[in-house]
Amino acid sequence: METPVPKRTRITEHSTAGSFEQDLRELLYKRLRLVFGLAFLLSLITNLFYAFGIEVAPMVETLFTPWVHQIYGVFSVVFGLAAIVMLYPGWNWRQLRVIDYVVISLALLVLLFLAAVFHPHLVPLFAAALLLFIHASFVPVPVTYQIGLAVTVVLGYPLASLLAYVAFPSIGEYWAGGVVTGSAATTYLNFVFEGAFMLAILAVTSVFMTKALYNMRKKLHSAQRMGNYVIERELGEGGMGKVFVAEHALICRPTAVKVLKDDSSEMTAALARFEREVKLSATLTHPNTITIYDFGRTELGSFYYAMEYLEGLDLQDLVERFGPMPADRAVYLLAQVCGSLAEAHSRDIVHRDIKPSNIFLTHRGGLFDFIKVLDFGLAKETKDSDLAALTQTGVLFGTPLYMPPEMAYAEGTVDPRTDLYSLGGVAYWMLAGRPPFVPSTRMQAIIDNVNKVPDRPSQVSELPIPEALDDIVMKCLEKKPADRFQDAAELQAALRGVELDSPWTQVRARDWWSLNGPKDRRGAQLLATAQNIEGALDAVGPVIST
Repeated sequence: METPVPKRTRITEHSTAGSFEQDLRELLYKRLRLVFGLAFLLSLITNLFYAFGIEVAPMVETLFTPWVHQIYGVFSVVFGLAAIVMLYPGWNWRQLRVIDYVVISLALLVLLFLAAVFHPHLVPLFAAALLLFIHASFVPVPVTYQIGLAVTVVLGYPLASLLAYVAFPSIGEYWAGGVVTGSAATTYLNFVFEGAFMLAILAVTSVFMTKALYNMRKKLHSAQRMGNYVIERELGEGGMGKVFVAEHALICRPTAVKVLKDDSSEMTAALARFEREVKLSATLTHPNTITIYDFGRTELGSFYYAMEYLEGLDLQDLVERFGPMPADRAVYLLAQVCGSLAEAHSRDIVHRDIKPSNIFLTHRGGLFDFIKVLDFGLAKETKDSDLAALTQTGVLFGTPLYMPPEMAYAEGTVDPRTDLYSLGGVAYWMLAGRPPFVPSTRMQAIIDNVNKVPDRPSQVSELPIPEALDDIVMKCLEKKPADRFQDAAELQAALRGVELDSPWTQVRARDWWSLNGPKDRRGAQLLATAQNIEGALDAVGPVIST
């Protein structure tokens, strides 16, 4: 059974930027509730100590001295009201940022007021650093908001201190008592501006911290999202890219996302070619061809494309686990591959990397043994002259074990018959349990495909193979394209003409899947996708060159 689509609601906006703000809004809402709630509890406990235990002793007598406990209680009032306001879940991203800025600014101003009026000989470095750095490290807001808080501290401290000095003569008298040389005003001004300088260092540091963490959050968000697709977990990795299980943010549809990224200048043309060929593949609509939903580039420059998520196993895994398959099942599966290739060839698109791991066995809509042809990543539009500018001269594309002779030459002609040769090699694998040739090196595989004629599948397989099917496989493996089937439709017709003692049916396919189908098909696709991406990315990774 296929894994059902999760029934849950995800709040998103349509644009990538909007979705980042929406996700950040949810995080900001949670963090502000936590910060305001904890700040209220801590300030309340502190005020209780002041009220019933610790005596607050201002260093100078001013108009506000009788209300010192009440003024310290302003922290509890500010954070308490903020915690109550945060009980409402409907605040948007902008409103939350305003609430955050107003509350923290008020707390900082109260702190500066207390220092200026009651303790003019102290710079509130510890308390200001605590507020600034907790906010910078824990509250996810753009750097402009932290700059606003920094300006509040840097300008607020000297302004509050100077106003207090002018308004309350007792502060001047306090400083005059400790002055050895010079005037009290000069000494006080030096002290205030020295304190402002130290606060400025703390404030600027908090701004840089906010900027670094905000950018990190943005990069992490971009890494977790590819356009409208939310990355859930990694499936496999190749030389230049990764495959992920993802989910469409709006319709919650399971999706496989392939991501390619390489910043080196020599790979620019290769990535451009890959992007162009994915666009070609996205035009294919045959039910036996993997469906590509979307493609594009992320904010970080990674090229990705999203395709349908499959559950099952590929022909490579199938034969390795269960051995050669009977002729009737092989015919049934190969005919479906021909249908996929026929559509691609009719649009002048050649796959160029047909191999067992690129043919995936799944089930769709109650149909078992349903074929999906994967990774048209090396696809070539045969009539497009612009492709030459994006293709590296003298480089081989495809998998050597199933590579037709003409692809071994730099000037080799690639047309639909190229795919039919590779499909003949896949048929050989399905029937015999091994490729047409078993070379020791990649280069030997290429040489064998150019020069050697393989044994007939019936001479290698442990299962009976009809002579007509034997002939079809050998015709696909002819060295000269003119001697092969000329198109996928002709090959498909030949396969359907093979007389079988017991044709493969949906009943037999269902029974096989019931007994042998992977219990964890997501795990099965992990192996398949990891193998597939290596082949699909072979064109832009280390390859064998003539």
